[in-house]
This record gives sequence, C-alpha cells and structure tokens, in this order.
Amino acid sequence: MANYCYNNIHLEGDDRSIKELKDRLTDTYDKFKYLNGWCDYVLKIRDDFDYNFDEDKRDYYYYGSKWFDFDVEDSENELQISGDSAWSPLEKFTEELCKVYNLIGIIEYSEAGCDFAGITEFDSNGKISEERWSYDEYEYREDITMWIENKIELLTDSSKEDIDDFIKDASNYASEKHINEVLKQTKRVI
Repeated sequence: MANYCYNNIHLEGDDRSIKELKDRLTDTYDKFKYLNGWCDYVLKIRDDFDYNFDEDKRDYYYYGSKWFDFDVEDSENELQISGDSAWSPLEKFTEELCKVYNLIGIIEYSEAGCDFAGITEFDSNGKISEERWSYDEYEYREDITMWIENKIELLTDSSKEDIDDFIKDASNYASEKHINEVLKQTKRVI
C-alpha cells in the first residue's frame, strides 16, 4: 500500500502572477509521465511537453515526490493547491513556485503511515520558517477533541504495552489532563 502524503499549498501574490501560475497548472499534468517534467514546465524551466526521464539526472523525488494528485482553487491574489503525493511533501516545488512567481507560500502536510507532519513557509527568497511534528502531535495541535476521540477508539480493549507506548509518546506533547481523559475513557489509570 502506498503512503499518501496530504499537501495543502497556499500561495499569495499579485493577480498577474497568480493567473500565470494557474494557467501553467491547469490541464498540463496529464501531458507528462513524470512529476519532474511537469514541475519543470510549471516553473518555466521548459515550455514544451517533451520531457524524457532517462535524460534527467535527478531522481524521482527531486521536487519532493514521484507523483501528485491535486486540485486547484484560486481567487484574485491567492491560489490553493491541495492533494496527495507519494511518501513525502512537495516542499521543494512550493519553494521554487515562490521564487519563480514572486509569491509568499505555505505548505502544510501530513502523512499518518510514516508518522510525520509539518508546516513550511516561503517567500520569494526561499524558506523562512519550518515546524515539524509526529503525525499524532500534529493531530493534537489541530483538534484536541478529535485527537482524544481517536485515541479512545484506538486504545479501547488494547494491550498494556499499547497503553504504555501511548503514554510515553503522548507525554512529549499532550497535557497530562488530556492523556488522563483518554485513559479514563478506556478504563485505564496511570
């Protein structure tokens, strides 16, 4: 089973740059067999669709992934690209978009199977900030109530070893109150 990394890329800039980027994104992905060729096209490194991976010295993951299944939403000064990539986020692609189109961008990503998540911000000069977490910590930061409900469901009728692992991991980022709430609902006590 493939590990799908969810990417949410939010870009802001002047309306001309956003329109130009959207035009290069729309209806062009299917013209390439490999992500590197498509990214090169979107980044204006190439203007044709004649990409040959065998001639490319870069690996499949040069821009962050091997493929990208995405949707695009836009408004006058903003563009959002959301979707799944293989195994890892499209951070390099996002950074290059910001540089080429003079944009401010944020990529927020998460991948439960490989247990990682993060947010990276860029401006037209490159990376300006980065935060990384485990997937569980990311889920906790996003929605504590949902995190508690998910942990209760996961840990109900689980082994002592699973409970011990939960306590060990969660104590690195979750409050004692929230950990105890999970344990109480699963009828476990520390």
